[in-house]
Amino acid sequence: MNNDNNNYDNNNDLEVEFQDFEEAVDNETDNSQPQESDTENTQPLEPDTVYSADPFFAQQTSYSDAQNTAYTQNTVYTVPPQTSKKKGAKKKGIKIFFFILALIVIIAIGITGYMLATKDENSGTGIGTSDTDNVTGDAALNISDTPDTQNVSEKGVLTATQIYEKVQSSNVGIVVYSQHSSAASGEGSGIIMGEDSSGKHTYIITCAHVISGSGVKAVVQLHDGTQYDAEIVGYDVRTDIGVLKIKATGLTAAEFGDSNKLKVGETVYALGNPGGMEFFGSFTHGMVSAISRPVSSEIGYSMECLQHSAAISPGNSGGALINSYGQVIGINSLKITDSDYELMGFAIPISSAKEIIDNLIAYGRVPNRPKLGISYYSNSSSQQYNMIVQIKGLPAGSLIIADINPDSDLANTEAQVGDLIIAVNGKDLTTADVLLEMIDNGKVGDTLTLTLCRISNNYKISEFKVKVKLVEDSGTVSSSVEETTGFEQYINPFGN
Repeated sequence: MNNDNNNYDNNNDLEVEFQDFEEAVDNETDNSQPQESDTENTQPLEPDTVYSADPFFAQQTSYSDAQNTAYTQNTVYTVPPQTSKKKGAKKKGIKIFFFILALIVIIAIGITGYMLATKDENSGTGIGTSDTDNVTGDAALNISDTPDTQNVSEKGVLTATQIYEKVQSSNVGIVVYSQHSSAASGEGSGIIMGEDSSGKHTYIITCAHVISGSGVKAVVQLHDGTQYDAEIVGYDVRTDIGVLKIKATGLTAAEFGDSNKLKVGETVYALGNPGGMEFFGSFTHGMVSAISRPVSSEIGYSMECLQHSAAISPGNSGGALINSYGQVIGINSLKITDSDYELMGFAIPISSAKEIIDNLIAYGRVPNRPKLGISYYSNSSSQQYNMIVQIKGLPAGSLIIADINPDSDLANTEAQVGDLIIAVNGKDLTTADVLLEMIDNGKVGDTLTLTLCRISNNYKISEFKVKVKLVEDSGTVSSSVEETTGFEQYINPFGN
């Protein structure tokens, strides 16, 4: 109560002092006449200068109640600049001011018009996509401009119903048959991209894991139930992107947007066929949960994905992730199916996928991309390896060789499954990224020096170095991926 009374008294004092100040200012203004004595004795106040009526008003005061809630008062009162006492001079000053203001506006309009005209003449599409100038396929993925959500209003944003009506005809179903069976071996989704240069075929985008495999036959089903035998143009298991082609024209191609403009929290929609053809064209929505989420998957790729909360299920793979403008901005690829996780879906950003898609159409593969040609695991995936790494003081990012591809240059060395990679080109593997960066920044034919560590039965370790050349990663063999997420086989750290 005492604090409340004190605060109340202080507030009353503030009001009284401020009223006195206002009255003083009003009296000074009313009594000011064009007399020489008053003008000479009055010190003019400078414009744009803050004056406080009393030092008390300029200080900051904090009040706290019983709940320790802080209230801050920081009141600054300004005195308007003193006006001229001569009416004629006042009118003349106003005329000059408006003349200068009008002149500035005219000049600004002229400069702005010139800048806009120059921008229209020199600007391109303004879309941040991968460089595909050297790709010479008979078609290329066209990415339309997407409004920047930070700089535009709701103009152009569609309702969920309008979005579905716009994209439903661009969704297709994909049924996969094995070479030795008439029964379907898998089903997925796809997105109509557009026609080829001949105008006789239409390209379909999907996921590599939907159509990859030996002797696979794919059938594409349109939204009206029409089916076409599909030709597999190419697929890349490293990025989980695949392209099909059907002999049909006049289909509704999807509009593709710029996934680089997505923001966390934006609404997104998933369109596809969860469970296969039985639930063809299912439409769900959620939001962008994360941008550039690193994902390593057992299905054969490692790249940065869009994480979202739109419900997807097996069968949605290869289907569209759509923004609020009805533009496809991602290719749904996988979800976490563990019962401890909910609404965690991942999609390949379409702006990142463009280069892969264009290369698959042009070459049937992704050319000139280097790989080491192994599969490996983190040492932390194995309790025994992790213990040895810590006891022997090996680099924390040391990697276990789980498989060596036949086309890998490492197959021609003394390296074997179960060895640890502890350094590359003399640089310790503090993390797995050290090796990945060396590979990604290299070129096909470049030589790397790997430091390997082999563990014997008596826990002794022996280190040795091997030189290996990077080979081309065509992306057509699942084992070309350099990393997977879990131990699918037991590897004895102590040899056979």
